[in-house]
Parts: sequence; structure tokens; C-alpha cells
Amino acid sequence: MKFSYVDIKSGNATCIFEVNGKKYEFSPTFHSDALGDLLSYLASKHPLCRLSWKEGAFHHRNGGIDWHMGPILLGWEFKRNFQELEITITEKQNYIAERVQNKNFPRVILKTVCNFDDFVLSVVKETDRVIKQRGILGYRQVWQNHTFPIDSFLALKHACLYKKPFELTKKDNGTSIEEEMNLLMKEID
Repeated sequence: MKFSYVDIKSGNATCIFEVNGKKYEFSPTFHSDALGDLLSYLASKHPLCRLSWKEGAFHHRNGGIDWHMGPILLGWEFKRNFQELEITITEKQNYIAERVQNKNFPRVILKTVCNFDDFVLSVVKETDRVIKQRGILGYRQVWQNHTFPIDSFLALKHACLYKKPFELTKKDNGTSIEEEMNLLMKEID
């Protein structure tokens, strides 16, 4: 399994998802917060991303998320059952871009089950590469409408590396910016 998020420029990106020997390529635009929505949605499914003080720090989304891709919306839906993750990716008509009903939509283009931890690690590794390549402000510059999803990324990365939620500090009832910066810079295998 491989997840890639490349060619981020002028509010467009290319996402390549390889699973079960098949390769899927998607081109989300800045009309949706593609990477941010994906990471927040994934964090909402992860039992260690509750940030230790509040269940549901990343709000559960019924029906998944949609990436805007011009005349098409790409719907991602996750159903987690312990270590199994069912991923359904559906192409839907974007009525904002195309108002005439297209009878070919909705169309399921992928429905698969994979290991939850493997998928999360694949997404986190790629996101780690993106942030280290682009930087926080550089990402904002090329993605345009949305900032880098630092909160969900750090929660997922911490869960992958340490197998526990990020803890609040006792002193200030918050998180430690120093620990967060160290986590941001830490390499992930």
C-alpha cells in the first residue's frame, strides 16, 4: 500500500493511492481542503487521536469527506473495525460545477479492506514528507485556501510513533509547543 500527495501547486495536487496491486490517481483542487479533511477524518477514526482530554477532538463525520475535482466530487468513506479499515472511494457529480444530471454518478471506484495501522502510517509518512519539503507557510502558499493540517497530522504522527495519545501538560493544561516542534521534526520510519 502506498499513499502519495505530490505536485502541489496553484491550488491543485495529485494524490496517488496504490492498494491491492492497483493504482488510483486523483487531482483535488483548493475548493476543498483535501489533505486537511483526509487527516482530520482519519484522526476522528483513530482511538489514540482524542488528544487525551476530550473524546472526539476530531469530530466524527457521517458519510465521509469530499474532495472537489472540478466537475467531480471524490468521496472518501472509512469504516473501521478494530484493525481492519474499509475504504470506499466514490465519484459523485459536483452540482456546483455541472448542474445537468449525469446518470453515470455516483460511481464507486474503489472498495477495499486494509490494515488500519498500515494505512495510517502510509498517510502520515507522506504528510511528513510534504511538510518537510514545503514548510507550513510554503504549503499555504501553494495550496492557497487552506493551511497545513498541523493538529491532525501531529496527533496521527504521535499515535504512529508512540502508540498513545498526545498528553496535556499538568502546568498549563495545554500541550507543549516544544514537544510539538520536536514531533514535527522527528523522522518517521
